[in-house]
Amino acid sequence: MRETNIDDAELLAYVDGHVASQRRKDIEAAVAGDAELAARLAALRASVLPYAAAFESQPLPPLPAQLSAHVAALVSDTRTPQRHRGWPRLAAAFAAGVLCCAVALKLLLSGGGLPMSAAADVSPWIKAVADYQQLYSRATVANVTEDPQLSNRVITNLRTADGISVRVPDLRSAGLAFKRVQRLSFNQRPVVQMVYLPTQGEPIALCVTVDARADEAPHVQRLGELTGVAWRRNNLGYVLLGRASAATLLDLGREVASDHTGNLYGQIRGARRDARA
Repeated sequence: MRETNIDDAELLAYVDGHVASQRRKDIEAAVAGDAELAARLAALRASVLPYAAAFESQPLPPLPAQLSAHVAALVSDTRTPQRHRGWPRLAAAFAAGVLCCAVALKLLLSGGGLPMSAAADVSPWIKAVADYQQLYSRATVANVTEDPQLSNRVITNLRTADGISVRVPDLRSAGLAFKRVQRLSFNQRPVVQMVYLPTQGEPIALCVTVDARADEAPHVQRLGELTGVAWRRNNLGYVLLGRASAATLLDLGREVASDHTGNLYGQIRGARRDARA
């Protein structure tokens, strides 16, 4: 007589060796006399891939105990016989997803050894200038000629009208040619943008605004298509933006933050204490 109460969930449990011995005999007898049931069993056996073996070579970070317990509970639920044949496939996909997420978690936590901040920690003004910078291409500034008089005038106006004393770092030793400095605005707050062009590749911008929070060391931030290196010093917030590698921008940001570069325009001063935050 044809067995009618064996669903895919129980067949998957049979494949994984989680069925009692007597029930295994019942299933084997049913499969022997039912070609459709035998085909389903063969398909489930074919879908059992060696996920664990594939990831054995990956040194993964330990999962939090609470997450491990939650995953175990969900996987246990998939072992309970169900009447829906699609559920084993979802269980297999879930298991693969958990392993893939573990690899991604490892990469995010490691950050390649770079100090990184979460997206939630990115200041709104940095998000705004990053959106603006993403519109730039090499052609945007390739034909711009540095104008010393205009640059000095912008720096002077920032100091006298906005109470912000900034400097334009000389980054020629890093292969970056200075192109221009301009005053932008975010939420009625001045933002300084200094644009540089490397010998090859896309423009890099150094942006500065008033930020009275405590000083913070340079750290990498992911900003859409751009990489940013942000820091705070002497009541000013800085971000270096570009499509260069995170390691390259971090090294450059540390050089600028530690005053190890020369100055093209301006002097090293803090923002006025009465400048609007």
